[in-house]
Amino acid sequence: MTTRIVTASADGAAPQAAASLTRSLQEQLGGAKPALVMFFASTAQPLEEVAPVLTEAFPSATVLGSSTAGEFTERGDAKSSVVAVAVAGEFVVHGGLGTSLAASAEDAVKAAIADIPAAVEGYAHRTGLLLLDPLAGNGEEATLITAAYLGEDIRLAGGAAGDDLAMKRTTVSIGARVADDAIVAAVIFSKAPLGVGVCHGHRPISEPLEITKAEGGTVYEVEGRPAWDVWAEHTAAAAKAVGLDPASLTEEQIGGFLLRYEAGLASGDEYKIRAPLSRNADGSLGMACGIPQGAKIRITESVPERQIESARTAAKRARAQLGAPAAGAIVFDCICRNLILDDRFGQAVAGISEELGGVPLAGFETYGEIALDAGDLSGFHNTTTVVLAFPS
Repeated sequence: MTTRIVTASADGAAPQAAASLTRSLQEQLGGAKPALVMFFASTAQPLEEVAPVLTEAFPSATVLGSSTAGEFTERGDAKSSVVAVAVAGEFVVHGGLGTSLAASAEDAVKAAIADIPAAVEGYAHRTGLLLLDPLAGNGEEATLITAAYLGEDIRLAGGAAGDDLAMKRTTVSIGARVADDAIVAAVIFSKAPLGVGVCHGHRPISEPLEITKAEGGTVYEVEGRPAWDVWAEHTAAAAKAVGLDPASLTEEQIGGFLLRYEAGLASGDEYKIRAPLSRNADGSLGMACGIPQGAKIRITESVPERQIESARTAAKRARAQLGAPAAGAIVFDCICRNLILDDRFGQAVAGISEELGGVPLAGFETYGEIALDAGDLSGFHNTTTVVLAFPS
């Protein structure tokens, strides 16, 4: 059976948007029954109003959803909208949802994967999908625990939900069930391998800096000083070049500023990016996932050209893992990259589709990205493009 992947987008009120998505997907599928439907919705279309409609419309599919900080398909990107992708073909998908992620990542993961079988006869390949609430502060831990429970031979891809940079409530869903402080885990069983590619385009702008006080998802001090003070000092020159002043930012501007200038942890010859999400009253920074006390970081930034190039690189890496031409893709792309690229973000999306052969794709702008190959020790990323490609 040939893989068929179709995408759709809609805006406006949630009930009308959900109905529009349903009609568009069904028309494009032409009677094919999808095994997987994923949708990504802004805060203007709450998951609670969209998830039940799509779940009822596609009873054969596992329906997964996430709130976002931006949405896109191969036709372009948007804000205050909802996009969806349907995947039909030789796939079987099982998943679940776990809550109270902040209190116990392990318990949440165990609940999410409880009903996922270890194998499906006739489907030799497994690829994991994760959607989680980054405001729980333990995305890295949840990713590694999921990989450990699902087995070392599995690849993972996914993203951390967004809320249009409000940094207040991010939600995920499976079927009609929607929750915050939660994780959704699913496994795609396939007859041919899927491809997972990941790449970021950041470069360091500071000397090495030591995290001198940190706990959980909060960095309190860097080099013995309040973390925000160090960030403001080391980003001042770069920020000035793009018309920003760390000393005069409003509270509404802080989130976007921190997503431009993130922490880089050395990982071999590259840097694994870690995103600050909020500045606290005591000058500490709330992170998308924890950085251990004593770690050495460098503050990073990127330029548009590097971000466009890195998106293509992620697509090339995903394509290389396929045993056939690509039929389409699901993309998890950091909101930071949209802030850097601005009106050129569409070029990066188009580049992903072109590298995969002009295929359909859908994705969202995240607060963190998940990409873990078999044997990796760390799979939670920031300011990164993650491409999950499906074979034809």
